Amino acid sequence: MDLKKLTPGEMTTAVSGVVLLVFSFFHWYSVDLGPFGSVSRNGWQSPDAFWSVIAILIGIVLAAHVIVEKLGGVEPPERLGSVGWGLVHLAGGVIAFLFILIKWLSNTDFTAFGLYVSLIAAAGLAVGGYLMARERGDLPGTLGGAKGDSAPPPPPGPPTA
Repeated sequence: MDLKKLTPGEMTTAVSGVVLLVFSFFHWYSVDLGPFGSVSRNGWQSPDAFWSVIAILIGIVLAAHVIVEKLGGVEPPERLGSVGWGLVHLAGGVIAFLFILIKWLSNTDFTAFGLYVSLIAAAGLAVGGYLMARERGDLPGTLGGAKGDSAPPPPPGPPTA
């Protein structure tokens, strides 16, 4: 494995996805019941498990895409139709962050360490997606893309007369 192949955006995305996966098994919510023990829930469990499960799965997919593409030598198509991979990673990272934020805001009682680390990791997915989109030239100039380019060039088509 040659980690030098990874750009800063790809490194941020891969590390954030792995951290999100690891901390999804830590306590996100915990209640100490004194002499009766404690009750805890991780990212895969209630309350509002839908939000965190989808966010964790998005993180796994984004990290896996980077790891397989760069470190596994697999070459996927450069674009998904008219959308570049950088924008796919940006959208996925923002969605994952928003979903974990929704889970946290919908139940702020008894939160534990794992939820906060996972929220930071999901923010890392969004930042990594932004960096990847900027590195690949998928962003318009107003969002930090190449100057003068407001949209990616159209795919080559048949010659016009």
